Order: sequence, then structure tokens, then C-alpha cells
Amino acid sequence: MTLVGRSLAPLQEFALQRKYTKWGVFDVMKGNRVADMRVKYVVSTTPGPVLDPMLTEVQQTGLKIMWTPPQNDHGAPVLGYKVLIMLEQSVNEGPKWLTLCERTKTANPVYVIANLKGNKVYTVDVQAVNRVGIGDACEFQVATAPVNPDPPSKPWIEEARDGCVNVAWLPPGNDGGCPFQSYKVKMRKILGASKWNPFGPGESKAVWVDMGNVEAVQGEQHEPLSMYNAWLGPLENVACEYKFQIASVTAAGMSEGSELSNPIYT
Repeated sequence: MTLVGRSLAPLQEFALQRKYTKWGVFDVMKGNRVADMRVKYVVSTTPGPVLDPMLTEVQQTGLKIMWTPPQNDHGAPVLGYKVLIMLEQSVNEGPKWLTLCERTKTANPVYVIANLKGNKVYTVDVQAVNRVGIGDACEFQVATAPVNPDPPSKPWIEEARDGCVNVAWLPPGNDGGCPFQSYKVKMRKILGASKWNPFGPGESKAVWVDMGNVEAVQGEQHEPLSMYNAWLGPLENVACEYKFQIASVTAAGMSEGSELSNPIYT
């Protein structure tokens, strides 16, 4: 075999791969074209980035994400996908990534992320994997569904007159990801209980009464917190102990009840 020349093939031209193409062979010394060479070649590298990541299902503790496979697998079919999620960062440290899946079992471009916290934004990275290795990163942000809001502050008795009481409270600072809609007011009363009679009816005789809802001020989470109040009554004409409890209501649900107010007696 005698070497008569050479030709350079552009390996980055993926359109020329996987099919026979004709190349000129040139004399090394004189530069003359001495022959034609028909070759078929394949160059494989890691895949390009995945495209169009999106959320298809959103829950408080889990997400389902989908994406479009890479536009180019760079010479080797995609076998699966590596999925990572960014952990919470401290001020003095760079990003830390947790690998959720080293490589999915199939090349189906979908993945379910579980064990997340509600009403929280996460950064996710999906990378295509072929037989050469792991492809380019595709980082994007996703958010879990809103959660129930925090309860309001401990209510207090603002005023008492004419057989009624004015109960007041402050809204919580955390709405759980949804605007406040209203506040549910409940009254707990113990008939026969008296401030001056420690041997009267106890907690086992307590009765809860739903006193209705108070509509929330829209947009209050972006403004200084407003004080709310509601006139409740009429109260009993006999000895009775009253305590009040408030719960926040949003589209995501209702909070736990606030701390009970200090008692008031008739």
C-alpha cells in the first residue's frame, strides 16, 4: 500500500455524517488531486441541551416536568436523562446540586420530583445522556403549589358594650402563596363559668360557635398589616366564659386556629 495523498474531513459537519460522501485526495508534496475517496463516517459527542422544559402537574410536595429532547444528539442516540435539583445556598457558598436521577430508565422526556416543600421555588437541571456521556445543561425554575396560610395573631377584646364584644386581630405575615380571602371567627363559650367561681364548669363543657367570616383586604400582604375587628353578640344574660379564635382563609385552604383570646365573662 502506497500513501499518495490526504484529505481533511470536517468532523463538525453533522449533515455529512452517516452517508457516503466523496472527498478529493491530494498529493502531499505537489498539492495535485490524485484520487477521489468515498467514505461514510460518524463522529459522536455528548448531546446538546434539552429544550422547552415545562411543568405539567403541580402539587404541594411534588412536580411533574416534561421537556423536548435535544435538537441534536451529536451522533449517538439519547439513552436517558440526568436530573438534578439545586439545594438551598448559604451566603458564602456557591450552588450545591443534588442528583435526583443519574440516568432515567428510558428516553421518555418526563420526570416526577417528590419530597418537596410547598410554596417554594426550585432550580432544576436536566441533561441528556448518550453512550458518550452527559450533555449540556438546561437549568430552569419550577414552583410547588401554595400551602395553607399561617394563623393570625392572638385576638384580643377591643371593646365590650351593650351585650356585645368587639374582637380584634392582626393577619399573619405568611399567606402560603395565595392572597388572603377572609378570616373565620369562632367563639368558645362555657355556660355557668364565672371568673369568681373556680369550681364551676370546666373545659369539658366548652361549646364552639361559628361566628362567620370577615372579608380580607385585598393586597394587604404588600402593605402594612391592617387590624381587623368584628362585633359579636349578643352575649348570654347568665354567667358564661367566652374566648375567641381566628383562622386565615385562602384559595389553598384554611389555617389552623389562632391562639385563644383571653377570656371575657358575663
